[in-house]
Amino acid sequence: MSDFKSINDFKKGSLRSYPYQDPTFLSFVLLFDFFDREHSPLLSKETEEYLTKLAKENPDYEERLEALINFKQALATINNAMPWYWQSIEGVERLQKYDPLKNYWGGDDAVIKITTLESINLTIAGLMHLYKKAVFDEGKWVYIIPKNLRKFRMYIYVTEVRTIKNNSRPKINGIPKPGADALKGFPDNINPSIGIENGNNDISGQYARPYFMFELKYCQFDMMTGADVFAGLSKNPEGQAVGELSIKYEKLNRVEGRVLNGIVKDTINTNNLSPAPESENYVADGLEGWLKDKITDKVGNAVASAKDDLSRLVQDKKNEIVQKVRDNTVNRIPTFENIFQNALKKADNATDINSQTRNVGSAIVANAYDNVPPTGTAKQALDEAAERALGNVND
Repeated sequence: MSDFKSINDFKKGSLRSYPYQDPTFLSFVLLFDFFDREHSPLLSKETEEYLTKLAKENPDYEERLEALINFKQALATINNAMPWYWQSIEGVERLQKYDPLKNYWGGDDAVIKITTLESINLTIAGLMHLYKKAVFDEGKWVYIIPKNLRKFRMYIYVTEVRTIKNNSRPKINGIPKPGADALKGFPDNINPSIGIENGNNDISGQYARPYFMFELKYCQFDMMTGADVFAGLSKNPEGQAVGELSIKYEKLNRVEGRVLNGIVKDTINTNNLSPAPESENYVADGLEGWLKDKITDKVGNAVASAKDDLSRLVQDKKNEIVQKVRDNTVNRIPTFENIFQNALKKADNATDINSQTRNVGSAIVANAYDNVPPTGTAKQALDEAAERALGNVND
C-alpha cells in the first residue's frame, strides 16, 4: 500500500506529477446577465422597453424609467469596478446539496444573502432605493413591473481569492537529457535555444484557473433587504455601516467546474472561462517579447534578475553535460550567453528606453517650460508649471 512507502516519497515537491497541493483560500465572483432578453429581462432591455411604453402613455412613469436605467448602471459599475462592496455570501452550499426527492430548487430557502459594505455616498442603500422606485409604487402599494419582468439571471463563481503567480521564465531547449543517449552524435545533437515557460500554466489564467460556477435563473432582488444600514442608528457610531442584500432564485440551471488540475485531464470544460487577474493571463511572445515585457515591468521583475535567472539555468544545464562529457568538448557547444545577449539587444531596441527618456524631456519642454529659460532644469520647469496650474490657491 502507498501508506507504507518511504516518508521521503511524500515530502512536498517530491511527487512532481502532482504539484498543486497548496491550501486554498476560496472567495466568490458575481456575474449578472445584462443581455439576455428572455432569461434576464430586468437587466436587459426588455423591462426598460416596458417602462418606456408606460412613460409615453403617462409621464409619471418617466421617473420610474430613469430609476431603472440608473439602477442597472449602478449595479454594473459596483460589480465591475468596486466588487469589494460584496463582502461575503451565504447560501451557496445549498446549491451543492442534491435532494433526489425534490426537483424544484426554489422555495423559502432558495436565497443568496450578500453581506455588503456601505460608503459615504450610500452606495448600497441607494442601489436598492433605485430598484424599489423602479418596480414598486409606494403610493398605491402595488408593483409597477409585473413579476416576470422583475426576473434576471446571474452566475456565482467560487475560486481562489489570491492571484496565482504567472511563473513565466526561460527554458533551455535542444539539449538531450544526461545519459547514454546524450553522447550519441555529440555535439551535433545539441542545438540550444531559449523558450519561455509558465510553470503554473495548468492552474492559472482564465482558461486554467480552478473554479465552480453556478448558474441561477429566475432571480429577483428581495425588497425586504438592503435596509440594515438604517437599523440602530447612533449619534456616536462605533463602526462602519454594513448591510445585507438578498437575492431569491427559482432554478439552479447549471453547475460547472474545472477541478483536480494536475490529477485528471479535463476534456469537457477546457474552453470555458473563469475569473482571473490579468497577470495570470500573461503569455510571452518568445524570448524577445518576454525580455521586452521585463523591461517595461509587465512581468514584475527587472531585466537584471532575468539575466541572473537565465545564467543560473545555463550553468545548471552545462553542469549536467559536464558530468558525461569532457570539458574541452563542452566548449564546442554554442554559448547560451550569446543567445541571451542578442535577444536582450533586440529587446532594448524594441523598447528604446533612451529614446523614451528623450521623448519625456521633449514633452516637458513643450508643455511646461513656457517662460523658463532654456538653461533651467526639468525640475524647475515642472515646479513652475505646477505653480501656474495652482493659480492663486495659496493667496
